[in-house]
Amino acid sequence: MKLRLLPIIMFAASAHFYGQAIPQDSTKTNTPVHTENQAGTYTLKDIVVDGVKKYTPAQILRFTGLTKGETVDIPGQKISNAIKKLWDTQSFSEVEVYIQSIEGETVVLKFYLQDLKELGEVKFTGKGIGKSKNEKLAKDNNLKPGTKITQNLVSSLKTNIPKDYIKKGFADARISIQDKVNANDPALVDWTINVEKGKKVKINHIEFEGNENVSDAKLRKKAFKETKQKRFGIGGILKSSKYIEEKYQEDKQSLINYYNSLGYRDAAIISDSVWRNDKNRNYEINVKLKEGKQYYIGDITFTGNTVYATEYLQRLLGYKKGDIYDAVGFNKKVGEDGGKEDDSDIKSVYMNNGYLFSNVTPVEKSVDGDKINLEVRINEGEKATWNKVAWQGNVTTHDHVILRSLRTKPGNLFAKSDIKRTYFDLAGMSFFDPQQIGQDIQPNQQDNTVDITWKLVEKGSSQVQLQAGYGGNSFIGTLGLTFNNFSLRNFLKFKDFRPVPQGDGQTLSIQAQAGQYFQNYGVSFTEPWVFGTRPTALSVSLNNSRVKYSDALSGEPQKLNIFSASVGLNRLLKWPDDYFSLYTGIQYQNYNFKNYPFDFGGTTEYYGSANNLSLNIGLSRNSAGIDPIFPTMGSNIELSGKFTPPYSLFNNKDYSKLSPTEKYKWMEFYKIKFKADIYNEVVGKLVLRSSAEMGFMDGYNKELGPPPFERFYVGGTGLFGGRFDGRELIPLRGYENASTFGGESDDITQRGGGTIYNRFTLELRYPISLSQTAKIYALTFAEGGNVWNSWSNYNPFQLKRSVGFGVRVYMGAFGLIGFDFAYGFDKTIGGTDPSGWKTHFLMNQSL
Repeated sequence: MKLRLLPIIMFAASAHFYGQAIPQDSTKTNTPVHTENQAGTYTLKDIVVDGVKKYTPAQILRFTGLTKGETVDIPGQKISNAIKKLWDTQSFSEVEVYIQSIEGETVVLKFYLQDLKELGEVKFTGKGIGKSKNEKLAKDNNLKPGTKITQNLVSSLKTNIPKDYIKKGFADARISIQDKVNANDPALVDWTINVEKGKKVKINHIEFEGNENVSDAKLRKKAFKETKQKRFGIGGILKSSKYIEEKYQEDKQSLINYYNSLGYRDAAIISDSVWRNDKNRNYEINVKLKEGKQYYIGDITFTGNTVYATEYLQRLLGYKKGDIYDAVGFNKKVGEDGGKEDDSDIKSVYMNNGYLFSNVTPVEKSVDGDKINLEVRINEGEKATWNKVAWQGNVTTHDHVILRSLRTKPGNLFAKSDIKRTYFDLAGMSFFDPQQIGQDIQPNQQDNTVDITWKLVEKGSSQVQLQAGYGGNSFIGTLGLTFNNFSLRNFLKFKDFRPVPQGDGQTLSIQAQAGQYFQNYGVSFTEPWVFGTRPTALSVSLNNSRVKYSDALSGEPQKLNIFSASVGLNRLLKWPDDYFSLYTGIQYQNYNFKNYPFDFGGTTEYYGSANNLSLNIGLSRNSAGIDPIFPTMGSNIELSGKFTPPYSLFNNKDYSKLSPTEKYKWMEFYKIKFKADIYNEVVGKLVLRSSAEMGFMDGYNKELGPPPFERFYVGGTGLFGGRFDGRELIPLRGYENASTFGGESDDITQRGGGTIYNRFTLELRYPISLSQTAKIYALTFAEGGNVWNSWSNYNPFQLKRSVGFGVRVYMGAFGLIGFDFAYGFDKTIGGTDPSGWKTHFLMNQSL
């Protein structure tokens, strides 16, 4: 028998996707009627599909999970499940099921389906939303043309987009979506998404109740590190007073931890409340506490330790009977809660000696009044060794370059410190993105072994080196090529050129540098690993500099040529620790000048030549990392010396009778330099770089004194340090190149450079982006430096001072690019006014 279309289940899409319901099909003429007379059990004969065009009945049947010939109840669970499965495909905006016909014991069902609409153009509007922000929001939320418009999509947009603004303090942020039919394709829907971020909502006040022994101010400072009330001055700039629920919950736990660290082991939060006030709608926070009493450490005992003596573990622990019971610090020194960052906790000591599976557990054994008796229970277990060590992700870098840098070697004892140091070494190679180096560690307690796989992501290592700076009314620029992952052994294998053979970790650099009166050409090569057993870098370099300009009075050409060649070895040491390295090298330089004035101890010479054969020794300790471009921890300390042979001790010459050029035909002097950079995280991602450096030089023979070459010049960017007439230029922002001279006077003799210098810097850095494609950070600094000609007028407090701000951008192909804007507070040589504002542009310069 034939029936009119009878709706057995209607599951129409009346969901409000973006402010209005999706319209129903006005052409349908089905009249809903009751289905009591058709209820029963039937055999499904077939289905028909209406509405959608791109799915066949057979496809819809597969979506529903129904099969022809099966038994279905009307109404019943199978048809309900079929409708749910159609919704779960997220392909339809409307789903309705009708009885098409019933013949005896069989039934034909009709599925009326409407396709989901698809996105056309998407535009974001709102305050501060320009073209780049538009593109970012569309990309972050995957809003591409053709995207299906689902309820999940709309819901996620209304949650995710405001969430980003809420994290920035805009607690009332919301979006609204307006739609219209696309002008070119009626099947598409264009969206205009208006972002209303509202006003910034701050935390007006944080109040504590029940804290009798610790002040509100101290609790806000020490415990609530991420949840801050409104403050004025530098504190309010470094840490804004925004409310983020997740951070607030973390700070509440930090509050209890802080009390525990003071000995209040029973401290608890009784209640807390957060609300918006009526005056300015800012947040108010109230936390009610119960402090409890303060406890002290009683007896401390160790059980289960056989590898280390109890006396040693007690010294390592650092706590003794009678100390305030700092539960947080005590647990960290034992190794709980992640242990100490410097691996000085008991658990780390065991793990660094192979005992990966050891357990070190602090236990409060008993309470005696205000004394807590503690026991440290140790289960040492067996020593573990590295078993399978693998790596992945290197495409260009050869396997042997990675293998020689791994400290996690098969068969060696497991050591937690080996993982951290391998991470440091891989990041320092500059071939892999430090932010994406990872490891997959698989302990196997059954056989006391550990498997590890290092996960690497290569980055561009070759650079088109552009190095530039402006100072002293002249522009100095460098153009060169630096291949940081070069392979000399494959140089003649042309199939390996990409564009040059790569993969062996060597460095080949070719440079050409030029200014208005200055040219420099150089080539250098470094093999980072010779002799095979331990990292020892061999470096070779050749350099030629030429200075040429016309005399202002006579117009005669003035020329200076400097040829330099050097070879050196830099070896990683094992003692005092393996962050130390020792450099030894030999350098030869030849100075040849024609009609070029040099001050030789008060006598000016215009023609001559000088030779410099020196031994260079440097001891350094570099633990700055983990990212070498943006270190956040550790330090880099260098002590170096440059020594020529003391010719005057054995050549029996009477230097008082020699001309200045004969005295310095073979220069003799010594030069000592010291520099220390220390990196510390201050607040959040803010990093403080503290730097101090000093250098001095002198001759062995009082008759000779220091030569006129190799002297220190302070000021500017330091771009052509060590090349322009043999000088060593020390950077000092806020001043022009070589413009500052200290001492008791600024006479003409000091224009030839100084023999002593100091420089101090405090620099705050904040990362804007640390992605693989570009690392960007902003900075602000204060620094001071000066140069003197003798110890008699040396005064380390007589500094030329400056402050400023800048930005650095690191891109693999071009290196580090920077801009600094600095104000010099003091006058320069010959000047009467402060140096004032100076702009410094840098490429591949380290200041």
